[in-house]
Amino acid sequence: MSFLLERVSYLKGLADGMELDQATKEGKLLVQILDVLDDMAQAIHELDEEVGDIDEYIELMDEDLTEVEEALFEDIDDEDDDDEIDEITCPECGELIYTDLDALCDDPDAELEIECPNCGTVIEIADECDCGCCSCDDKESDEEKK
Repeated sequence: MSFLLERVSYLKGLADGMELDQATKEGKLLVQILDVLDDMAQAIHELDEEVGDIDEYIELMDEDLTEVEEALFEDIDDEDDDDEIDEITCPECGELIYTDLDALCDDPDAELEIECPNCGTVIEIADECDCGCCSCDDKESDEEKK
């Protein structure tokens, strides 16, 4: 914004070179207009510098915040990568049910069924599971023997 200061200085120089008579109404008006332009150019220049300082400060804060986020959420991101959410559609009402079938299959004490939160229908997990761990098949075989 220094170009505004330079242009106002140029206009003031032109006015001085014209040897404006400040005793006339027009001369007084032009000199006052030039003074107001100079004040405005100064104010704009100062605001521009302050905005630049604020931009630098915000960039530093953003970098610091990024470091804090990385430190805080690093463990959470690692845990989320391992979890896969499976969708099961209820055969009765068509409601989508979200669950982690692998976690249920890995737990030997887990029940092999899920209840639909919408209609209450019991859905057998072994029918939906494709984990390949064979523990679902083993649990199903144990239940059939009983």
